[in-house]
Amino acid sequence: MDRRDILKASAIFLGYGLVGGASVAVLNGCKADTKPDWTPSFFTPEQIDIIAEAAERILPKTDTPGAKDALVHRYIDEAVMNNFKKEEQDQILEGVGVFDLLSQEKFQKNFVDLKDEQKDAVLQHLADASKKEGDDNLKNLFPGLKSLVVTGYFTSEMGAKEALVYLPVPGPYEGCIPMSDVNGVYSRSRYG
Repeated sequence: MDRRDILKASAIFLGYGLVGGASVAVLNGCKADTKPDWTPSFFTPEQIDIIAEAAERILPKTDTPGAKDALVHRYIDEAVMNNFKKEEQDQILEGVGVFDLLSQEKFQKNFVDLKDEQKDAVLQHLADASKKEGDDNLKNLFPGLKSLVVTGYFTSEMGAKEALVYLPVPGPYEGCIPMSDVNGVYSRSRYG
């Protein structure tokens, strides 16, 4: 079984919500560009700002780095550019526009200009819309974005090392470890 088969089986078995291009991006090893002079390849600078702000509200900075710290918006730009079909890309572009439409409707401001609580209200509206019958594009917008954000975050070096307990060298397999000994979710074996 090769790496891709293992990752596919793991995602299905563990029930992770990797959808469409997000799973392809992980399997293809999509990684965020860390250059200081980075510019988006697929999205406009205004669109990438919306994605960065939405990602940060989904995974905000706490005692661990947030989505912006992990450059999730850059990962999303790369993933959408290289791993999504044209019709999926068009739906994503349309979806990014929905953020400003809802923000203008509710608060008379663009999404990036809203306070955090207002951004949360827009995201909650989209999350609620995803659970109702109706427009499939709107229905898939929040779950698709959330999937990309979570995938980008936990596959980033920062997410793996700082949000998960990270030990770079795997140790022996132990199938039964008391949870009290583990003290967190591990991205690698707990032994070094």
